[in-house]
Amino acid sequence: MLRLGCRFGGMVLLAVLLLCGKAFCDSGQQHDAVDYGKNKNWSMLPEKTVHDFDVFFVHPTTYGPPANGKYTASLDDKALNAKTDKDSVRWVTAAFSDSCNVFAPRYRQVNIEVMMMGDAAKAKYLETPVGDITAAFEYYLRHLNKGRPFILASHSQGSNVLLLMLLRNPGLLDKSKLVAAYMPGWTFTDADLARIGLRLGRRPDETGVLLTWNTVGPGGVSPTVLPGARCVNPLSWTTDQKEYPASMDIAARILREDKPPLVVPHFTAARINDSGALEIPTPRPEIAGQLKMFMGKECYHRYDYDFFFDNVKANAKLRCETYRREHRP
Repeated sequence: MLRLGCRFGGMVLLAVLLLCGKAFCDSGQQHDAVDYGKNKNWSMLPEKTVHDFDVFFVHPTTYGPPANGKYTASLDDKALNAKTDKDSVRWVTAAFSDSCNVFAPRYRQVNIEVMMMGDAAKAKYLETPVGDITAAFEYYLRHLNKGRPFILASHSQGSNVLLLMLLRNPGLLDKSKLVAAYMPGWTFTDADLARIGLRLGRRPDETGVLLTWNTVGPGGVSPTVLPGARCVNPLSWTTDQKEYPASMDIAARILREDKPPLVVPHFTAARINDSGALEIPTPRPEIAGQLKMFMGKECYHRYDYDFFFDNVKANAKLRCETYRREHRP
């Protein structure tokens, strides 16, 4: 069953980054399948592999309103592709590229306006990205991976799509090759983890585990935090509710439009709260004033990777090194 619930409140339009599109065009006709044998259908595809590990990355929503009746993005939209490449794919995968060859498919994402639709309509549109990413991952495994161990990485809509892909195709993922799955920005419950056969990470050097978090401030409510949400703290890579200090945050790297990234060493403390969200103190005013709070006050969904960027980078390297040791001939 597809999980469609989210908290709307005053954030309905702001839940941009949650749900996805479908293999039907807006008139109800079925789209052609995406050919992932064509380079144009990949945001990032290495000319040659230089690492012993890969990362397969599924980007979050970059297709905003107005939809003008076109609720599913076109893969031929050059402006949207350029935005996606710059502000999402290249940005996030930089946390993995020192350790991994980067494979990032394009897919037909949904516009924010889908969030205003009823459940039946949303369920229809959810099929497109799930089908696209399933096809992309199958192509990657058959033609591009060459037996290398890999990381799964995603954010928001991308994490939702990957979850649905794994729920529908539990045998598709070779868990013996999985270094880790970094999938913040969406709710994963114990039931989800059991159905996809992955356990939540509890140590910084574990392999074959799933890592997820949704960042909020004091009193913050995120539409991506649903009942039963589980969380891993990216400062400690544990699941306890202890607050870990800002000294453990190696550095935040905060993306800003038309400006250099804002790099802040030891940016924030963090703890897992009773709702299963990752709660941080409100950033100091000179930083908070530079943030884009599209999803409401104290909801830092956009910055799930940014606030802990160097921690993710160091941890990906550590887990790759651990995997290498564990599988040494």
